[in-house]
Amino acid sequence: MKKTITLITCLLFSLAFVSSRVLALDSRARIEIGCSVGLRTITNADIKEVYGNGINYFPNITLVWNGIMVGFGYEGGYKKNGLIGIYQESATLSVSGPEFFLGYQLNLNKFAPFVKVGFGYYSYKQVVDSDYLADYPVDGTKKGITFGGGFKFYLIRKLFISAEVKYGHLKVKPYDTEVDLGGMRVNGGLGVRF
Repeated sequence: MKKTITLITCLLFSLAFVSSRVLALDSRARIEIGCSVGLRTITNADIKEVYGNGINYFPNITLVWNGIMVGFGYEGGYKKNGLIGIYQESATLSVSGPEFFLGYQLNLNKFAPFVKVGFGYYSYKQVVDSDYLADYPVDGTKKGITFGGGFKFYLIRKLFISAEVKYGHLKVKPYDTEVDLGGMRVNGGLGVRF
């Protein structure tokens, strides 16, 4: 957790520094702060059967300059309960983490479709309520890649709504079997532009 906080802090300071330099050089550059919420799926069929799909939220800050998007966000919210194993023991799975992304948006007056690619550093944790599995914790961190696209609609000059579909690839191997905790995210949100 300490590594994650340090990483988030370094990335935020780096993005703030780059943003301030670009804003000082070009008045067409804008900073956008937004937050989206939506559905998150799990790719692995066995994990999906136990925990199912859930929700996610994604607060983010983005520098937009001549259509180029550079940003940072934090995906959280996926925490699901389920019953696992032959004894149907209670279990909880959570996946979250920071994400850095690059993209391009086409500015068509108030409408701006975009595509982006991201790189995340996700934490995952499974807790099973069983004395037999206490010595086998499932938690760790793993890097993953995301691909997405969507649009922004600027209601007024500084306020926009957004919709996005994103796929994240997150293969982890806590024991001998590799599972994919990645999946689709379908989000809608609000943001402000400075």
